Amino acid sequence: MFVLPTFAFGVVASPTVPPVPPETFDTATLENGQTAIGNSNTLTFTVNPSSAISATSTLTIGGLTGSQTSDSASLTVGGTNAAIFGSSGVWTQSSGTLVLTVASGQSVPTGSDTVITFTLTNPASTNSGVTGVTLASSGFSTANLNGTFLNSIATFNVTTRNTQTNILASTPTNPTDEVNIAFGTDTYDFYIYNGSAWYIFNNDS
Repeated sequence: MFVLPTFAFGVVASPTVPPVPPETFDTATLENGQTAIGNSNTLTFTVNPSSAISATSTLTIGGLTGSQTSDSASLTVGGTNAAIFGSSGVWTQSSGTLVLTVASGQSVPTGSDTVITFTLTNPASTNSGVTGVTLASSGFSTANLNGTFLNSIATFNVTTRNTQTNILASTPTNPTDEVNIAFGTDTYDFYIYNGSAWYIFNNDS
């Protein structure tokens, strides 16, 4: 009798496909602007992705907390490449998040910088600012936007402005332990009156 040989068949596993690594941002920077308390602060955002970002995709800048700018569904976006994002973004004050959506017919190109600006209102009191601001987009590794943002400092205006001759001829009054400060419109020097005499601080530039 002839017996057919038998064979054992194992399960052939599918080859393992390695995960596709996320894209990166070759350039991702944010530059702070004006730092005076309560002033408008125009920030400059620059991005260059390793792969083009197509229409309807979003880029999210997060962590810009502390601004006085209220929520807005259409925060104005300016700068050279504002049209890529339809010249506006969605701003959420509590989280300090700006979502930029690539407009129809547009894309964020790779190989060159895309530059935009947007304006937020600085905090109402002195503030050391925020760090740890990030940039995120689907399919990309989250990037850190290095720097300190929305830091606000106290400033003052010199309201007495006159020629040197007129300043030195004046004898202003001031409260005890306080001084008067004036600015020379013809010399660009500062003048401080201590209650009895003017002292000149030269502008050597």
